[in-house]
Amino acid sequence: MKYSESRIKLDKIRQAVFRELARRELARRYYYDYLEFVHGGAWIPTKFAEFLAREIQVFLQSKTNHAFDLLILETPPQHGKSWTVTESLPSWYMGKYPDRRVILISYNEDSAERFSRRNREKMKTWGEILFHVELGGLNRATEFELSGRRGRLISRGVMSGITGHPADLMIIDDPIKNREEADSLIYRDKLWAEWQNTLKSRLSAGAKVILILTPWHEDDLAARILKSENSDAVKLIRLPVEAEDCNITGSPDPMGREPGAPLCPELGKDLNWLRQFKSAYINDPLGGARAWQALYLCRPRAESGNIIQRGWWKYYQTPPYCPVKIISVDAAFKSADSNDFVAITVWGKSGENYYLFDSVNQHLTFTQTLAKIRETRQKYPDARGVLIEDKANGPAIIDVLQREMFCIPVNPEGGKESRVHAASPAIESGHAFLPRSAPWLEEYLNQWTAFPAAAHDDMVDSSTQALNYLFRVHADSNPPDNQILSGTPDDDCYLTSENIYNIY
Repeated sequence: MKYSESRIKLDKIRQAVFRELARRELARRYYYDYLEFVHGGAWIPTKFAEFLAREIQVFLQSKTNHAFDLLILETPPQHGKSWTVTESLPSWYMGKYPDRRVILISYNEDSAERFSRRNREKMKTWGEILFHVELGGLNRATEFELSGRRGRLISRGVMSGITGHPADLMIIDDPIKNREEADSLIYRDKLWAEWQNTLKSRLSAGAKVILILTPWHEDDLAARILKSENSDAVKLIRLPVEAEDCNITGSPDPMGREPGAPLCPELGKDLNWLRQFKSAYINDPLGGARAWQALYLCRPRAESGNIIQRGWWKYYQTPPYCPVKIISVDAAFKSADSNDFVAITVWGKSGENYYLFDSVNQHLTFTQTLAKIRETRQKYPDARGVLIEDKANGPAIIDVLQREMFCIPVNPEGGKESRVHAASPAIESGHAFLPRSAPWLEEYLNQWTAFPAAAHDDMVDSSTQALNYLFRVHADSNPPDNQILSGTPDDDCYLTSENIYNIY
């Protein structure tokens, strides 16, 4: 009897040992099992974390002929992305590949130190047990290395400098801190320069880069990478807090969720939480909808529109008689080498309806801008005049062209958003018409839809300039018998010396 009991106990111990050895082997082989293993009871398994872990491991182990590969993960805040990736992945990667080097980038030094510390703790606790590696002599707040191997981790704030240190794996975690930074073109340009001039120069041949971020702005680092880098080497995974309908977005949810399903119900963020949390944003008139679209749906613009809804616009196939037409120019600040575009739009008015006839949006030098305005004026000889903002290259353009056509200098009051709000009632009420077959229509609509979060808003500026001028003009919708294409003069028809610089 005693022998039998001892045998049973021994079998139980042996089974426990085998289970533990199996857990360790799975943690060595598979990143998601590693997450469960090293976090123990603190780990709350979620389908979101499992999906990320599987995708990341496939990405890391895939072999390509690319100079480097990029995985962009766009996810909402506070759903465990940093815990799942930045605070854990480097320790597993270095354990599995002890001669490879890792660079972590975050938005400040405090975050950099935290990410380094979390990985160092895992390596100290589990490195020998799982991977037969241990920490070496270099063991600083933001750096550590493996004993007797080339493996090394360096963690830095995004603008802190990492000259001289190569990376086989680079993780960039939320390089933008807040809305103010996201809306700053100066900061976005600095961040892009940091990627081009510093971070990318640290990548070894065949390196893997993981960019994790909440997409605050449609011109953020991820957007610029998607536009500029080799598309075959870049993969984007966007995981909004609320699953979208593939019939609307045109693509299925990456995790296979049903439309409206939450991202992490396992964390208590279920459908009830989602409804309440979403309502708090959507019902906030001071930018709540924009924040929800960007931070939680991972679309830094409302698909229907931030200020101007896409569905408000009307369309025409053949334009009606318009007794008043105007050409509106939004000039660039510099030459074609700058980030500015020149936008030229041609608008007409018939009764209380407004019709867009043409739109140009190009990088143009000063000379090219003059040529394009002349070309547009020849194309629309019945246009009353040319509105030109009295800034940037505007005064010089007016000085040259005033001898050839009626150039009206415009010095608008208020900011861009206030001018869009001034034009909004005409568009919302269905009195603004766009040419349905124009090749530039989608680009034009996208600028309006994205405003004020768009990377460029030149066509919006040109159009609001024209519309706010036409609001002051009377235009009979019935063509006169003699077909003279001009408006009926009245007190509001022409700008006076008192309002020529204040058309708003």
